[in-house]
Amino acid sequence: MKQKKILITNDDGINAPGIELLINAAKRISSDITIIAPEREQSGKSQAMSLSDIIRLREIDVNVFSISGTPTDCVMLAIKQLMKDNKPDLILSGVNRGQNLADDVNYSGTIGAAMEGAIHNIKSIALSQVFNIHNKGLDAFQATKKNLDRTLDFVLDLDYPDNIVLNINFPDIAEDNLSHRFTTQGKRDIPAHTMEERIDPRGQKYYWIGFKRAEGGMHDGTDLDCIQKGFISITPIGPDRTAYSFLETKI
Repeated sequence: MKQKKILITNDDGINAPGIELLINAAKRISSDITIIAPEREQSGKSQAMSLSDIIRLREIDVNVFSISGTPTDCVMLAIKQLMKDNKPDLILSGVNRGQNLADDVNYSGTIGAAMEGAIHNIKSIALSQVFNIHNKGLDAFQATKKNLDRTLDFVLDLDYPDNIVLNINFPDIAEDNLSHRFTTQGKRDIPAHTMEERIDPRGQKYYWIGFKRAEGGMHDGTDLDCIQKGFISITPIGPDRTAYSFLETKI
């Protein structure tokens, strides 16, 4: 049987610890692996493309590259140039340092990269590690280390459309054999973003976007509720943003 050709990327950057976990897990599946990741952190870039800037490519090792662009640029560069004659069968994005739940899905570069793959009908999986919910201060990647191989084996055996992304989040519980649940995308009662105004040494205002702990939205069957209960959350998401519930009232 022909082994899978795997593309690995992320939004935390080529030197992030999460991508090393994903590379090691992918090596169990295939030896045909290409890694293309941003040269620096690109969190919050969603599916942004570098339309006004050039993209520089740096070869680090055999089939290992960093680029000056976004996570989506990584996938586009792979599909349109570096792997155009032998496109990947599978795209793995992550493992992100931090949750990608509920509203986070709209901003996540981790999911944006995977979604670019899904748009090209390539099976794509986004993986993220939750921090500071169950065990504050814990090196939460321990949860990923204990459950990543088994979770990947499970989802790769699933029969699902190539044009959707499986968004997987690991709770910060460092135990083997955590159970999984299929979930819907949740919605926090209060957005988690903050906008701080500060003053620089010259007396000029500047602004810093950050995050705070947002409560609420723990409805049965959602990704937020699943993680709160200590399960691995698997949410199928797609690029179609049509609000069908509203549309049905107008047809």
